[in-house]
Formats: sequence, structure tokens, C-alpha cells
Amino acid sequence: MEFKNGDIVQLKSGGPQMTVQRIIGADKAHFMIKAADEFLKTQGFTDGDVVCQWFNGNKLENGTFKTESLEQKSTS
Repeated sequence: MEFKNGDIVQLKSGGPQMTVQRIIGADKAHFMIKAADEFLKTQGFTDGDVVCQWFNGNKLENGTFKTESLEQKSTS
């Protein structure tokens, strides 16, 4: 499945709903994002994988996930 920035997703195994912050490899214009993507690739992620954020209470969390581990949630 292809996700886009702002999509609401959840791990197929459950957990909190998360917002797609960005897609690895999608932003070719910003040096800092490209550098962050290259770092994520050293951790086993590839173009198309998803960086998400969510709240744990009042704390903003973030993580990177393989697309096959996520499902899109309805926003309505």
C-alpha cells in the first residue's frame, strides 16, 4: 500500500493510531531530510518506508515502519 503525508495509520498488530509524517525518499529537495533518509537506510529501511508520529499521553513520539506492517485507518 502506498501512503502519503498526513494519512492515519496503525500497525497491523495494533497500537496507537499514528500520522504519516513523511515517506523515506520522497523529498529530494531538502538536504537535511535526504541526510536523515540516508541514515534510516543504514538501519534497514528503504525508499517508501514510513516515518510516523503519535502522542503517548502528552509526549510526541515518532518511529519508522515498513509499509507492509501498517494499515490505513479511516479518518471519518
